[in-house]
Amino acid sequence: MEDTNKEVSYVPEQHEVYNSYMEIDLKGIKDNLAKILRHLDGKLELIPVLKGNAYGFGEVGMAEILYRQLGFPLLACAQTYEAQLIRDAGMDVDLFILGGIPFNNIPAVVRHDFITPAFHVDYLVKLNEEAVKQGKPTRVKIKIDTGMNRIGCKPGKELAAVLDTLAQCPQVKLIGVFTHFAESEAEDKSFTLKQLEEFRKGLAQIKERGYDLPYIHAFNSAATVWLPDITDFTHVRNGNLIFGFDKNIEPENTLGLSMIFAWRAFITHVKDVTVGETIGYNRFFVVEHPMKVATISIGYADGFPRNMALYANSDVLVHGQRAKVIGIAMDQMLIDITHLPEVKLNDIVTLIGSDGKEHITTEEIGERINANILSLTALISARVPRIYVE
Repeated sequence: MEDTNKEVSYVPEQHEVYNSYMEIDLKGIKDNLAKILRHLDGKLELIPVLKGNAYGFGEVGMAEILYRQLGFPLLACAQTYEAQLIRDAGMDVDLFILGGIPFNNIPAVVRHDFITPAFHVDYLVKLNEEAVKQGKPTRVKIKIDTGMNRIGCKPGKELAAVLDTLAQCPQVKLIGVFTHFAESEAEDKSFTLKQLEEFRKGLAQIKERGYDLPYIHAFNSAATVWLPDITDFTHVRNGNLIFGFDKNIEPENTLGLSMIFAWRAFITHVKDVTVGETIGYNRFFVVEHPMKVATISIGYADGFPRNMALYANSDVLVHGQRAKVIGIAMDQMLIDITHLPEVKLNDIVTLIGSDGKEHITTEEIGERINANILSLTALISARVPRIYVE
């Protein structure tokens, strides 16, 4: 995509009132995108996926960057609410919703021209009725269930019923077909290749009805990395790759993607504690030797995993060194800075990211608590502003 060099207009309203912040590197995002597009080599186009508040990196902010600054014509979300946030920010980009649509969403889907997945005859009938009522067409992509067993219709009778219903819904326009892989990051690709074969059966069944589809996509972020030489698809869908997360187990980070963010907070209190004192709720931490303790302006309500803080022997970074977490509450966290006597009020603490030569990554945190790395960023609270820097 060509960089139009437009300024990003989205600035968090909380820029003067936050207790912590995510610092997101726009150059890192652009570099990652360039590596992905170079890998695709012009054979397929890219649909950026911004579900889950753009994997935690800011739904509207990332839409501003990808659409207004980089010119991607289509963005994907998971829910109507997410698409609505982008539309309310004044962007007329095409928005594709990946997940199933509750019927109460249908008026907004038609009104705001959202593209939705079609896989059930009842939804198509309701969608067409609303499109007739509003006097405007609406667009869908058929979701083929190839083995994920989440949403979608299977090739054969189920898909035939959907296609028959579509023929009776003149205000519903079919523009694409897609599926989703269940374990494309696994070293054993046999199940994914089986899904791919099943998807092609559905694709052939649709084409037999005379449809010429501008959107045909199955390859998600992990599968994009080991993309075979395919000529019958048009796009790939990437979310976590853009933000530097390659979930493939082997080989690791083939495209050379980089981590693009840091999460930082502040020291709000420093105190000395003596042997026998306790720290935190339920007297969780017992002081066994004289310590210097700092309070941090963040808690589990901001998205830092509580079990990570209490049970995983976790660290944060202060002045380029690691400091142990010894307590957490909803809004505050406590760390041991006995070895850092120079720490003072309002010093910056790095929860994820780099400080000097030290680094704490989402992979490290995920391994400590056996958590999906994407869940760590997606659950960072809305009260943590996302600040985009070059």
